[in-house]
Amino acid sequence: MTRRQARQLALQILFANEFLNEDYREVANRVLQSLGEEADEFTLELVRLATEQKEMLNRLIEANLRNWDLNRVAVFDRVLLRMALAEMLNFPEIPAEVTMNEAIEICKDFCNDKSRRFINGILDAIYKKMKQGKLSAANFPSAGKPTD
Repeated sequence: MTRRQARQLALQILFANEFLNEDYREVANRVLQSLGEEADEFTLELVRLATEQKEMLNRLIEANLRNWDLNRVAVFDRVLLRMALAEMLNFPEIPAEVTMNEAIEICKDFCNDKSRRFINGILDAIYKKMKQGKLSAANFPSAGKPTD
């Protein structure tokens, strides 16, 4: 499985759980079973982090919205943004530029140009703060630390 396929699978699990709001592991098992897929470690870790850090990631997104409320952001866009940000904050071995590009490429398959520009703008604004040292995984106690 390529990293892009892993991200797409993680996105499907996260999107399903956005509506089900159940234990992410159970949702992951059902989605994987229905798709006849097996998830790799990266997929499952990305799902776990995006789920466990959901509130913090929502606050981060909301802090970078201009004249917009998080609840008005399309569900798919919110899920994709949280997933990309979870990766940017928790996988330092993956360049943020790669994560951002992958999010935009995945968005091309599922979204319109307006959503793609919106997602790119939010991720870019947060990335610039990361580059300036104003934001890192260290700012968030739960980031990068497994929990049971």
